[in-house]
Amino acid sequence: MRILGIDPGTATTGFGVIETGKNGFTLLDYGLVSTDKKQAHGHRLDLIYKGISGVIAKHSPEVVAIERLFFATNALTAIAVGQAIGVTKLAVHHAGLPIFDYAPMQVKLIIGGSGKADKKKIKAIIKKMFKIREKKGQKTHFDNSADALAIAICHAKKTSPVSRH
Repeated sequence: MRILGIDPGTATTGFGVIETGKNGFTLLDYGLVSTDKKQAHGHRLDLIYKGISGVIAKHSPEVVAIERLFFATNALTAIAVGQAIGVTKLAVHHAGLPIFDYAPMQVKLIIGGSGKADKKKIKAIIKKMFKIREKKGQKTHFDNSADALAIAICHAKKTSPVSRH
């Protein structure tokens, strides 16, 4: 099964595409849909929609898994991320794909073994699993892509009759 994982955001929306098989997971692609905070908010949402639509067209996933919104403090950030989630879900809907939401704690539990696993641990697990090396000295926002890959793996493990490692 080909799964697109998405870590939504307005500045950077991370994505990761994996395929599941008898031998576990194969990494197909990962990256970001980035927007500039100087752009009008509507334009940024349009870029996210088009970017996710492009990833779907390029990789033909069978299913999409997205991180559920979880914010406790900043309402304005929560609203903006909620809008990014909305245009992402619209792109998925227009592609006719099923979409599943996962809470951050659920992803951390399945990937990191604890619902309280920190981002560094999740990132390290993803890097090791797929033998990913970040470029030294460059800000790549790999955290967002790692989260997206973790969400895709979470979906695979939640829906598989046999747990894959």
